[in-house]
Amino acid sequence: MLLSQQIEELHLPHAEAAVAKYILEQGSQLKGMSTRKIASKAYTTPATLVRLGQRLGFEGWTDFFTAFLEEREYLERHFNKIDANCPFSKSDNQTTIANKIAALHIESIQDTMALLDYEELYQAVRCLIKSKNIYLVGLSFSIDCTWFFKRNMQRIGKNVIFESSQGELLTSLFSATKQDCAIVISYSGTTKRVVDAMSILNKQNVPTILITGLGNNDINEKASHVIHMTTREKLFSKIGNFTTEVSTHLILDILYSCYFAENYEKNWDMRLYIAHQVEQYRTSKNQIMME
Repeated sequence: MLLSQQIEELHLPHAEAAVAKYILEQGSQLKGMSTRKIASKAYTTPATLVRLGQRLGFEGWTDFFTAFLEEREYLERHFNKIDANCPFSKSDNQTTIANKIAALHIESIQDTMALLDYEELYQAVRCLIKSKNIYLVGLSFSIDCTWFFKRNMQRIGKNVIFESSQGELLTSLFSATKQDCAIVISYSGTTKRVVDAMSILNKQNVPTILITGLGNNDINEKASHVIHMTTREKLFSKIGNFTTEVSTHLILDILYSCYFAENYEKNWDMRLYIAHQVEQYRTSKNQIMME
């Protein structure tokens, strides 16, 4: 859950509520302001700011304020001209809709790259390389994304295990060991089946790569590595999972590509060999496609 949402849902004493209201209204405009000045603008004391930060799980105001500014700057960076939940209206014609969806995809990619922590990416790729097997955990929209990732990895000889049946998914995880790794995909990080899956993986001492939305959730701290997907959609009130699907596909493509590049020649040869074996009857008269 985003910090802004946590603040809005808290039942705060009067003084802390005044601070919360003020910082939510001002957002990233507060950058550079001292604790004392913010307290003065909110008609309260610096001690009240410290208490608000602690109430939200931080050591104090400074830690909270840094995290809050980072979140607000992220939220204000993209999607200023398009709504991720309702990117087109009922009055739009097909040409307009097509261009708005294309713009949404571009925004989603840019947003995902702005969130990408390259050190976490490096460590996640190390985790994939060291693993004997890769287990995939996903629900809903992420099932299609994981299927493409699984196919790509298997075509360079990496064993990937994914069960679309939720009962079988949890059962399969009991076979995972610390020599394996798991990629867990969950936008909210609160779905019970995903929380249960993460608990099993932790008990089995399996290293995990979590792809999730920005903010605190039930499984962030349980993951070995966390990569954030674009976080713009509501859980239910939306036309489609446009941004989350684009973001998840991009992250998985990046993980696959970085893994591929670690042993480029070997993976290239394996990819060609398997492709020729399973797709030997594919032909095309299009010169671009011809081999």
